Amino acid sequence: MTSKKTLARLFCVCIFVVGISATVQGQKLLLRQGMIISRSATVKNREYHIKGIDSLSTAIVIEGENITIDFNGAVINGTTDPTHPDQFKGTGIFIKHGKNITLKNLVVRGFKVGVLARGIRNLKIINSDLSYNFRQHLNSSRQIEDLADWQSYHHNEHDESLRYGAGIYLESCDSADIHSNKIIEGQCGLMLTRCNDALVYNNDFSYNSGLGIGMYRSSHNRVMNNKLDWNVRGYSFGGYYRGQDSAGILVFEQSSDNVFAYNSVTHSGDGFFLWAGQTTMDSGEGGCNDNLVYANDFSYAPTNGVEITFSRNKIIGNIIHECWHGVWGGFSYNTVIANNDFGGNLSAIAIEHGQHDIIDQNTFKGDKMGIELWSNPKRPKDIGYLKNRDTRSIDYEIRNNSFAGLKNVFSINNTADLVISNNKVTGSMFQQKMDSTIKNLEFDKTGDQIKPVIDSSYFPKIKTIPGAQNAQLPADHPKGKKYIMMNEWGPYSFDYPMLWLDSMNNTGKMYFELLGSAGNWKVLKVKGASNLSLSSGTISAQLTAQKDTASLTDIDIKLEYIGKAVTSQFGAKYPAGKPFIFHYREFVIPYHWQTRWFAFDTLSDPVKHIGEFEKLIAGVPDKISEGAELSTVFGRNFGKGIPTKNIATVSTSVIDVPEGAYKIGVSASEIMKVYIDGKLVIENWDPAKLVYDADYHKDATIHLKGKHIIRIVQAQYGDYGMLNLRVQTVENE
Repeated sequence: MTSKKTLARLFCVCIFVVGISATVQGQKLLLRQGMIISRSATVKNREYHIKGIDSLSTAIVIEGENITIDFNGAVINGTTDPTHPDQFKGTGIFIKHGKNITLKNLVVRGFKVGVLARGIRNLKIINSDLSYNFRQHLNSSRQIEDLADWQSYHHNEHDESLRYGAGIYLESCDSADIHSNKIIEGQCGLMLTRCNDALVYNNDFSYNSGLGIGMYRSSHNRVMNNKLDWNVRGYSFGGYYRGQDSAGILVFEQSSDNVFAYNSVTHSGDGFFLWAGQTTMDSGEGGCNDNLVYANDFSYAPTNGVEITFSRNKIIGNIIHECWHGVWGGFSYNTVIANNDFGGNLSAIAIEHGQHDIIDQNTFKGDKMGIELWSNPKRPKDIGYLKNRDTRSIDYEIRNNSFAGLKNVFSINNTADLVISNNKVTGSMFQQKMDSTIKNLEFDKTGDQIKPVIDSSYFPKIKTIPGAQNAQLPADHPKGKKYIMMNEWGPYSFDYPMLWLDSMNNTGKMYFELLGSAGNWKVLKVKGASNLSLSSGTISAQLTAQKDTASLTDIDIKLEYIGKAVTSQFGAKYPAGKPFIFHYREFVIPYHWQTRWFAFDTLSDPVKHIGEFEKLIAGVPDKISEGAELSTVFGRNFGKGIPTKNIATVSTSVIDVPEGAYKIGVSASEIMKVYIDGKLVIENWDPAKLVYDADYHKDATIHLKGKHIIRIVQAQYGDYGMLNLRVQTVENE
């Protein structure tokens, strides 16, 4: 039996414990490395430097139920060097387990992943900034695409996509609420894997080099009223338009019954990129089905405004202007494309091997091609989908559309059972590319006097969100693919002044555009150029300069800006009125490459029999090619008499450079070694380590002065050819 004295003592202890708890709850929480937060708290507003040590390290862990953590604007910073985001490591916040957890007013930067959560039901992330986290260094230049920059999100059963980092990465988190957050200047914004019933709205996930929002095995989510512009890579205006699997919205692998509405998704590699997934490719079953894509703006995509493949979906009421393909619908079936506004696309709608699709009530204006439908009857059935599914191009309804100012309205072949009816065509070259491969075509009521019929059933009823933002770009914001301006870290965000080279003529005259917020600028220093048309002024501005005639290009135009507040591409903030220094730099070495080609066999295998391989490449080559640009000299078409597999090359050039530190980057397929003056400086000679695209690129920083001989030994077993070299001063990197 407990004595009265013992009870009194326990009572006092309880009072003491409760008092401590109340005191802690009333205080502002100070963060530290590895801290575990398991109850509601308000964090003291300050910047916390907690370095990401490795890929698995976590700054702060959160776990528990029914808790709210107000970070009160506190910054958790994982790096002391924000200028190399490809080296960021660790996770800022890891939400380990629990439910009904709310994070708000949080800032995390400098990590591989800003916030990572697994298995949390009813998670809320609100009014937080997860910008300036990990992004890969891009090797592509204005002139040449580097294939090592390609991404792949096709497999994520084991979180493979985490190699690209993320502002927010959620796995198995149902009923999440993600709103009023910002993620810019990273690689991936919000990533959802096995997440259902989420509401994602009023966010700004723009100016990232990979994805705005990515979904994998995630269904019944609503993504509405978000800014998802300029999520792009693999593009150079007037040069190449590849996209490299970047997208404003990516929907992969059995992600169905989602709603995407009222989002601005412009200037992204693909605006909306949907792929059924490997499960469907292997079996022919499932897909990313019954998603509604409604009233979004997918304009100015270098590749596809909307890509929907191997699935059935509804694409309704969207704006899709000036893309390569407005809608690419390969193997789409039972899909509705209605009430969309197409304009200025190279091809507005292109569908190969589609079935039972409806194209109704769309407007087409100024597109080069209106609607392309086709199939390839001789396509080999080399994947499960083709073996298990009927993939003929059949059964289309094309009604009540308006075509104005098109170069060509239809291009159709190897397709059956079409109804083309009641379409208005004005000011277009109605040269129908229709041949004898078309079967059962019903074609009537098409011309300039037709009045399309409006069917209100194609106007879906969507529950709106109270307080939803207008996500569309302001009327005065720069628009168009010429404003997809890529540097080595991603797209230009317009948050800081930049001197952009528009073009250069054959006399070396350079034409620049000076972009940024309104303010004053002046030139502080010029190297490698002369005759600037302006030395000061206000933004925006155009100016010209004359490139020096020296064979080696080493240009540095240094400028100062004073005006509105500036945020640099690495997140550094400059208050209004404080000088911001920026540069236009260009460094180009003249080369003359000689590439020697050798076919190897099993006895001279470059990995298994290195001695015999060395003898082979020291002998007489099968071919010699020469030129100024290595990627062109190498090429993909190896030439007559040269096999495309089991090929090795030895490429050499002499360079002459000023003394300094240089970063040398080489991308090759498949294995390679780089020598300077006979010394090995880069080695990537193990095929087993070449798993992802980025693995085919290697860098080294070395000191150079004067003349040197660069020698690159490359070998490939397959026929995917690539060999690029880029040498930059460390200052210009």
